[in-house]
Amino acid sequence: METTDVLIVGGGPVGLQLALELQRREVRWRAIDQRPRPDYFCKALGVTPRTLEVWDQCGVLDAALRRGMFLKGMESAVDRGPTSCEEIPPGVAPIGFLTMPQYDTEDVLRRALARRGGTIEQGVTLIDFTQDADGVRARLAGADGAERQIACRYLVGCDGAHSTVRKGLGIEYEGDAYAMTFMLGDVVVRWDRRRAYGQRITHLEDGELRNVLICIPIPGTANRYRVSLAAPPELQTDDADLATPPSLEMLRSEIAPMLPEGASISDLRWSSYFRISHRIAARYASGRCFIAGDAAHIHPPIGGQGMNTGLQDVQNLAWKLALATAGRAANGLLDSYAEERRPVGLEVVERTMRRMDESLTTGDVHFDQWLADSQLLVNHRGSRVVGEDVAAGALANGPKPGERAPDALGLRLDWIAHPIRLAERMRVPGHLLLLYFGSGSSADDFARAAALADAIGQRHGDDVTIDGIVAPDAAVVDHERFPLLRDADGTFGAAYGARGTCLYLLRPDRYVAYRSDRHDAAALVRYLERVLRVR
Repeated sequence: METTDVLIVGGGPVGLQLALELQRREVRWRAIDQRPRPDYFCKALGVTPRTLEVWDQCGVLDAALRRGMFLKGMESAVDRGPTSCEEIPPGVAPIGFLTMPQYDTEDVLRRALARRGGTIEQGVTLIDFTQDADGVRARLAGADGAERQIACRYLVGCDGAHSTVRKGLGIEYEGDAYAMTFMLGDVVVRWDRRRAYGQRITHLEDGELRNVLICIPIPGTANRYRVSLAAPPELQTDDADLATPPSLEMLRSEIAPMLPEGASISDLRWSSYFRISHRIAARYASGRCFIAGDAAHIHPPIGGQGMNTGLQDVQNLAWKLALATAGRAANGLLDSYAEERRPVGLEVVERTMRRMDESLTTGDVHFDQWLADSQLLVNHRGSRVVGEDVAAGALANGPKPGERAPDALGLRLDWIAHPIRLAERMRVPGHLLLLYFGSGSSADDFARAAALADAIGQRHGDDVTIDGIVAPDAAVVDHERFPLLRDADGTFGAAYGARGTCLYLLRPDRYVAYRSDRHDAAALVRYLERVLRVR
């Protein structure tokens, strides 16, 4: 029988992201995808700033930026009337909103995985599985129908809304579907609208809402857009045949009343009918099995949250699985995946439902929730695996435990000519401990920090990487335990509210794990016992 540590079911963006994160942490994994080959359909299109930060960590950001296009905002109009524009405000996020078709997202992740020696097994289906206290046994079928079994320690279902894993675990998928049928099309739209903006056109008849057309630019070919709108009335019944995708002629017919004078659509590359559901799994885990992405949550596409939420699900899960498979995860660490990510999924479902309800009743939807849609505000405050030891008022302006760890620019390291971003230091696969030394730090402070580094290194090895961050005017005593980066422009101190001698421990998924207003080795060791076993 074949064996592995983690079996991933599903080779779409979420399964690929999980495989990549496990691969760079040297975890044994296998991934199967029932599709015989990757699809080239333009499904998910938006990539949020938070996902781009995740990709910066795992080394695929540059490839994504070469394929995608940054969105500047949304233009709106009623029929052929004047347009209004909701610009993405400058500075709302440290990196913008990218538009990139799902097939490019999958290709970028697949290529990154291949460079590290990983591959997805296409044309392989999960038939069923059983689990006990020691592991999971899965029965698989290849494209030729031949069956085989694989034993794994953990199984993760990234297999979409109709997830075999979720169903096999008996987990309820709570929610419902909207009654309406919609159409998607990947087409060329020739018009004078600005290319880097999404377009929203509301169609009214006698003052009543009849349809809403959304056009999002697909980068790579001039004038290509993914268009979405309601299907014609005869396809709104429960027994309508949706197997044959909409033709170019049907799309033209339904879109024509909403297009500006002189505009046209052509060159249909792909189309489909779809219905929108809003559902969330009652649980994200059962025993040694987990679900992520559409297997765990599905919701209206407003704001482009779906795929991105799934990618961040597995960013949360991957480092915890890596520690568990290495025998270095503290009790309860894997339980924190569901505890942290299900509330996030529920919030996304509820928020997109409210906006979808507005769209279907009045058509009056504003694309002005840029900061919320950026996913930079997602947090895990109150999680069992975050904490702090701070006096009242200390670190008041810094990120709290469970919040996103912001970048800091302009760090300087001796003999390195160019400035360094804190985000570059966050690319380590484990935790990153930042020991801050303020302007009044003494020789004793550096000595205590060196002793702290020795204690943490002896207990946890490279599960915790340590950097020192030194205030612009602080005198340095280097004990050669860790690099000392000068906060030359004070950007770290400002972003983290750092003063005196304090520390921040950052998780591998770029959230604050723990913070303290002093370099207290004993307190840090006590916190780490919640997360890591001693090596």
